[in-house]
Amino acid sequence: MKLTKLIVLAMTSLILIAGCSQQKKEFTYEKTNKTVDHIHGLGIKDSNLYIATHTGLMKHEGKNWYATSANNHDYMGFSMTKEGFYSSGHPIEGSNLKNPLGLIKSTDNGKTLDKLAFYGESDFHYLTAGFDSNAIYVINQEPNSELKTGMYYTLDEGKTWESSKFSGIESDSIGNISAHPKKDEIIAVSTKDGLYLSKDYGNNFELITDPFMVPAVLMLDDSIIYSTLDDKGVHLFSQTLNDGTATEISIPDVSANNPILFVTANHENPEQIAIITYANDIFITKDKGENWTKIAKEGKLQ
Repeated sequence: MKLTKLIVLAMTSLILIAGCSQQKKEFTYEKTNKTVDHIHGLGIKDSNLYIATHTGLMKHEGKNWYATSANNHDYMGFSMTKEGFYSSGHPIEGSNLKNPLGLIKSTDNGKTLDKLAFYGESDFHYLTAGFDSNAIYVINQEPNSELKTGMYYTLDEGKTWESSKFSGIESDSIGNISAHPKKDEIIAVSTKDGLYLSKDYGNNFELITDPFMVPAVLMLDDSIIYSTLDDKGVHLFSQTLNDGTATEISIPDVSANNPILFVTANHENPEQIAIITYANDIFITKDKGENWTKIAKEGKLQ
């Protein structure tokens, strides 16, 4: 299966910079004012925003930003869960970890990493996990020792895998994938040609929006939050799962050349939402869009 990452098709190719080696030091989150670049995912846990970047994890807590002092790996496919996070990617230069990381898990905010599957084999750019269920879906773009290309899911943290038919998606460019927080069988896929939903483990997908560009998606218990980009500009919607009613969420003024590429919410308080744009502007709201706070402008932390 050949897929083009939606941001690449829609905007421009991202150039990954080389990671810098680091001396071993105690793992902690330290206050920082560094510039954020190459963001690969985000999530909210305990009301704090976590961001996965090319050079490690960052956290926004209260009014302050923090960055990890060690384990500053290139985290791809970052997916926050109730217990911690799942991810993939590449180790920092100088690390004794194999490259790529395969499927990894952390339950202590990145201090330690459990190697679950395909360690040293695969880098999953498309990876999502149910916040409560821990059902994990990946789109495998390069064959490994067990999986061919395509969509797969595991319900036991990578011990066994099942393939998904991935039928019904009429697009060759994917933005993001998002698993339902509790229901193993439900997964959403955002594409340049609309938002697709599967209720049978990714075997059959149905288009649930008009065929406009949908860069970002997040599944909640009873709804889906997603961003759009069309001739009317950039928008953010919440769509119910039971009847498909879509309600627009007010967002800050962002231009069409700066679309929303990532969205997350607090699964324990869905009124708290965070978005990240193409230019690395980061906004957060505690009241579902009535008021937004900009916490980064073009990657510069605020």
